[in-house]
Amino acid sequence: MTADENVGVMRRAYEAFNTGDINTLVDLFDETAVWHLPGRSSMADDYQGRDATLAYFGQLAQETWLQMVTTAWSASSAAPRTETASTWMLPTASSSSSRTAG
Repeated sequence: MTADENVGVMRRAYEAFNTGDINTLVDLFDETAVWHLPGRSSMADDYQGRDATLAYFGQLAQETWLQMVTTAWSASSAAPRTETASTWMLPTASSSSSRTAG
């Protein structure tokens, strides 16, 4: 796959996530995919397989708010790469829940 094709796949994946297009995400993720989320949050884990990864995305959509997305694409054939940075906020408290982010 070329760098331009990789960029196209990533754009489709972000668009599918943002619009809740699960069918496209299913098509884009291999059934043996592993999604690694580092850190110490309650969501940090290795999600093994497409189903677990998509379940994580569902949890992410329900339990966080997207504060900001900054995306930089590099499709240079000399250094093909895709870089993204996102900031997600976990709710710290609400009137209906005593759950806090850790």
